[in-house]
Amino acid sequence: MLPFPIAAAGTSLDPPRASRVQQFSRRARPLSSWIRLVLLLGVCAALAPAGLINSSAVDTSLFDLTPFASGLAFPAGVQTLGNGSIVVETSPGYGSTPGQLLAFSSTGAGGGTVYTSSTNGLLTGSAVVGNYYAVGADTSVIGPGLGSTIQLLKPGATASAPASLVATIQLGYPSPWQHPSVGLAAEPTPGVPGSYNLVINVGSQYDNVATPSTATVALSGTGFASIPATSLQGDSLYMLTISETGAQPAVTSVRQVATGVRNVFGMTFDSSGNLWFADNGMDFLPPGSTQPVPPSGEPPQADELNVLSAAQLASGSPPNYGFPTCYIQYAWGSIPGVPVGSGCTQPVMAFQPVTDGTGVHQLIGATQVALAPASFPAGFNDGIFVGFTGDGGPNNNGGMAYYSFATNQYTQFIESTNVDNIIGLSSTANALYFTDAGTGTVYELTSSAPEPGTALTAALGLAFAFWRMRRRA
Repeated sequence: MLPFPIAAAGTSLDPPRASRVQQFSRRARPLSSWIRLVLLLGVCAALAPAGLINSSAVDTSLFDLTPFASGLAFPAGVQTLGNGSIVVETSPGYGSTPGQLLAFSSTGAGGGTVYTSSTNGLLTGSAVVGNYYAVGADTSVIGPGLGSTIQLLKPGATASAPASLVATIQLGYPSPWQHPSVGLAAEPTPGVPGSYNLVINVGSQYDNVATPSTATVALSGTGFASIPATSLQGDSLYMLTISETGAQPAVTSVRQVATGVRNVFGMTFDSSGNLWFADNGMDFLPPGSTQPVPPSGEPPQADELNVLSAAQLASGSPPNYGFPTCYIQYAWGSIPGVPVGSGCTQPVMAFQPVTDGTGVHQLIGATQVALAPASFPAGFNDGIFVGFTGDGGPNNNGGMAYYSFATNQYTQFIESTNVDNIIGLSSTANALYFTDAGTGTVYELTSSAPEPGTALTAALGLAFAFWRMRRRA
């Protein structure tokens, strides 16, 4: 309902045309009327839906959401770099042709300069590793047995300068292997200047069974001063320590830091050195499971948000996160969302269906994650955002969640009815960037808290100037 009446033509609220013209031309509106009008317009603009944001759970007036770039070929990742560029990972043909990195300035200007086109396959993860930018690619779509790569790129001096390839890590997956996607996260090595820890995902060979110990992934590389030739186990996270003190980077150690994971696509370090990661749940029940059979099309396991503490990363045996026998059931129909199995590290959050004023929404297919920007409004500035790809577009399983560290609860920040496939996420102190690969769009989410010099202040100034002009007419 509008806060002021709209009368039909010819009623007492609608004076004859001649009277209205004479009234407007000879009498200015009182200043208070203009201020009320401008304030009303400002409030209406602030309360306008922010498009994709779930207004049933989030005050949309707290945020500004705008397209940062559009018309891109399957943008599956976005990363902010120290040279002022924002790099988007695109994969024409869903990885059937080599991927391409496009660099934008922080304002979205420039139209996407080609950052590098030397990558391979479906680009699936990235991280800033000291002086380098690491980008992962799944080449299995191009051909069987090609494994995956992680390229270390040297960013150019400016946002528009192309990157140069420095070194490549090769992950030789046997064929078949269902989860060769490359999740990445990096941090400075504690207490070792010039050294960085790069955590990588080595997913499970199959959907719902543990990867046999005989099925290993060969780690090798080119362009490094040194890199150990190592065999990696599936269902794991590994940490590579990379020294950047020499003319060429050197991989000084490779260590398994987690087991019992299925397919970790998104991970990030917080300021305390804890590793947060999202794991994709199984599509089908494990063989021999006594769990109730889910309804057709529904998974047996909820997607997970997990944490690996800084202390666990530093030393000790890798914790087991349970795949494929220890997890949280996906709650659908009469099936409760209860733990299955025991003896594993359970997730800090299992993403179950959410019911709100617009219906039931599911979050399935966890993708990348990003820490909340510090400048975001209270309640959304101390946690982590998690993307979900769902099962197509538009679909009822995609969207984005916000998990609060303070409350240990999550909010369905973006509902599945408004997006296709949210995959890439990255954040700065002031903004969250995320990609909708289905529509080829990168979005920028910022706080809409008013500051001096904002559009509302300018509007009030214009209203006052207009009033002064009318007074003099």
